[in-house]
Amino acid sequence: MQRIHVESPAELRRLGGLAAAAGTSARVLLRVNLPVDVPGASLVMGGGPSPFGMDPADALEWVRRPPAGVEVRGVHAHLASGLDTPLAGAVAAAVVRWSVTEVGATEVDVGGGMAVDYTDPAARFDWARYGRALADVLDAYPDLRLRIEPGRSVTAYCGGYLAEVVDVKRSHGEWFVVVGGGTHHLRTPAAKGHPQPFTVHRRHGANGPRTDGGPVTVVGQLCTPKDVLSRSTTAGPVGVGDVLVFAMAGAYAWNISHRDFLLHEPPAFRVGDPHKVAAEWAARPIRP
Repeated sequence: MQRIHVESPAELRRLGGLAAAAGTSARVLLRVNLPVDVPGASLVMGGGPSPFGMDPADALEWVRRPPAGVEVRGVHAHLASGLDTPLAGAVAAAVVRWSVTEVGATEVDVGGGMAVDYTDPAARFDWARYGRALADVLDAYPDLRLRIEPGRSVTAYCGGYLAEVVDVKRSHGEWFVVVGGGTHHLRTPAAKGHPQPFTVHRRHGANGPRTDGGPVTVVGQLCTPKDVLSRSTTAGPVGVGDVLVFAMAGAYAWNISHRDFLLHEPPAFRVGDPHKVAAEWAARPIRP
């Protein structure tokens, strides 16, 4: 069931022209920048002036008079990210209510933005509770086709980034751990402004320099002070040759990274448990 999500009146007109020329009809959902409050969201892309989506007044006009070759089936609204479960449910209900009441939509995509907590990997979005909230929405609108976009809230937990410690040093009383990699491989912590969670696999036979077990800042090899992967007060001693496993690297990681900065080599990719791979790596002799 193909649907084309349209962001603006200009896109809608172009799509109508293409569909009419092909002698077909394009079934679309209009992305609308709805005036829905999203308090506490970590990233807001709707509810006010924004490059995302159509102004509600424009959307209503095009629903009434769509261009030839276009069949408007409903609404798409992705308004924010970092939504906890109650807020995500409330946003979904508000989006559906507007879409059905104002547009007469039969299909609504309420977007995604479910919260992912990089400071607490064990804290997961409550999908059961969210499902109950969506069930309440569908009870109110039983003929509605409802879509969601779980995206990062599912895939973030499905990948890890492994990097070997190539140096440790103290600077003005603080420990820095330098890994053979950096934010050109895993841009998430730099882009989102959070410490990426990591665990340490001790290198077998390593007898080189180690931190004293206190707080550490983990950095990469790029010539910028923004190349910071994580900060930790609980990592324990970290030494040259150890392998760090950065968790929650399955979304917005390599695919958003400034991968050609300084033309470093790209990472290798492995399928499997990151900690098993790290254990194998840590068992190898340290390269001179």
